[in-house]
Amino acid sequence: MSILKKVINKLRTEKLVPVKCSVESGNILAGKTALIVGGSGGIGKAIAKEFARQGCNVVISGRSPEKTKKCCEEIGTEHFVIMDLNDVGSIPAKIAEAAQTAGSKIDILVNSSGINGKFKFGSITEEEFDKVMDVDLKGAFFLCQAMGNYMIENGIKGHILNISSASALRPAWSPYQISKWAVKGMTIGLADKLLPHGIIVNAIAPGPVATEMLGKGEGDSIEMPQQPSKRYAVPEEIASLAAYMVSDLGDLIVGDTFYITGGSGIVSLHH
Repeated sequence: MSILKKVINKLRTEKLVPVKCSVESGNILAGKTALIVGGSGGIGKAIAKEFARQGCNVVISGRSPEKTKKCCEEIGTEHFVIMDLNDVGSIPAKIAEAAQTAGSKIDILVNSSGINGKFKFGSITEEEFDKVMDVDLKGAFFLCQAMGNYMIENGIKGHILNISSASALRPAWSPYQISKWAVKGMTIGLADKLLPHGIIVNAIAPGPVATEMLGKGEGDSIEMPQQPSKRYAVPEEIASLAAYMVSDLGDLIVGDTFYITGGSGIVSLHH
């Protein structure tokens, strides 16, 4: 008896469900709808573009109507929703609005919203601390919780992907670093709570990326001599990994944080 027949017979006798394995490398998000929060700039915009290229129906979310609409024009989508993660109470309604705008259920949430700041230990104010935490941690938590509730209520087996930072690998003394350590733990906790409902939660943690947040514009050099890899990452590299992780190909990645750092925080320079 061939190996294939033995496997088929085993499936029949033990009533096991065969695993669906996707092997297509193109259009891996076809038939899915994604809400990209913080999708109007930097890494979020690159993710939105890549998702659309992979066949995904994309809804862009941002705080600025003008910037968000301009991003939609660049990507070629009409679907957007204006959302501010500081307004926690409005998040469930904004998710419902995104689904209505897209004309379909939301299968994927990417949380790419975040702020940083220039801090000097010893003189960080409560206002500075709260400003970062309110978006990068508090807003992220309530966004993920609301999306989890939405998916459970609608019987959706989907993906939630947090865009974190390699700062989660470093000693945490700034509000930003502390928030990213917390996002790492939150990602594991949410994965534990939501996996029984078929909802997969993960995170990507980039190192330095050539975006406006780090003062990089289009056409600027991405050289970074102090990095082990000698350069910044570009947003498209983060986007490619994101598309894989929220596709069927990434269904067995659960509660993980994937670092894409160019060695930042992992590999030391040997002088």
